[in-house]
Amino acid sequence: MNYQVTGRGSSSRSRKASSVPPKTKTLSDKAYEQIKDRLVSAKYVPGQFLQEAQICADLKLGRTPVHQALHRLQQEGLVEIIPRKGILVKSDSLSEIFLALEVRALVEPYCAALCAEKATQADINALRDLLDEYDAKRESANKSKLMEMDRRLHTMIAEIAGNHLLADFLRPIHERMSRIWFLPHWQFHDFGLTGSEHGALFEAIEKRDAEGASAAMKEHVDSLRRRIMEAGS
Repeated sequence: MNYQVTGRGSSSRSRKASSVPPKTKTLSDKAYEQIKDRLVSAKYVPGQFLQEAQICADLKLGRTPVHQALHRLQQEGLVEIIPRKGILVKSDSLSEIFLALEVRALVEPYCAALCAEKATQADINALRDLLDEYDAKRESANKSKLMEMDRRLHTMIAEIAGNHLLADFLRPIHERMSRIWFLPHWQFHDFGLTGSEHGALFEAIEKRDAEGASAAMKEHVDSLRRRIMEAGS
């Protein structure tokens, strides 16, 4: 398969357009980020019913920003607002998880191939720094931090690929899948193996080997599928 593209490095230049001032976060934005973090890390457990007043107390925020944030999260499929009952934290079935992996197996190898062709030296350095940080913290047993770095790596690869629509499409899939590793019956996750798979992926990207990067990403997603099947058996 030929992955050759034009416009090498254009994605990095677009990401480095720092002349645009960052948007000031509203209380609704802050509520959204904090609730989402609790959902992704399974502090709010799938299947649990929550009350708005409880969430407000947890976040030390008022009802309006929390209410607005919950409606955003409902649109993303992470919660369901049920009148007179509360807020249900949505669960992902095993079949839904495997559907998400199917999507990842189709899209992410393509992103990895484009990343290998488009990455600038600054992009390579940023990827290496993130992998070095992952390796340094791998023995810390801080699952939340390691999973966050895993998501950052996949997001960075998709962004370097130069298609922000794909990056935006993949981000919520990674966030939802991260939840399973925090649940009591999904305690198996080999961060050492994940680090090795990331290393193989990075090596192909660093060599500008599009075919190799695609194959390494496919193997990484396939490995995740196997591990989920083993954990659920």
